[in-house]
Amino acid sequence: VINPDTGKLFDVTTAAEYTAVDPDGIRTYCREGLIRATRYKDDGDPLLDEDGIYWLRRIQSLRTEMRLEGPSLRIVLDLMQEVERLRQELRRL
Repeated sequence: VINPDTGKLFDVTTAAEYTAVDPDGIRTYCREGLIRATRYKDDGDPLLDEDGIYWLRRIQSLRTEMRLEGPSLRIVLDLMQEVERLRQELRRL
């Protein structure tokens, strides 16, 4: 699903255009640890890789389709990330 080797980084404005998540929402998700910024610009804005874009889309989907917010959103994201980690581990076996 995600190719981490492309090296592409997306600023908040571009990420917002790709994901329909408000730029302030992206900043908040990074601050709260729901997604990880690859790096930060000098002004403190996050830079996201393709993995970050993928998780922003997942968050948007969970919020709109399942109406998840706050702690329930975090729990579901944590579970989804754990499933993804386990899948990657199984592929290596």
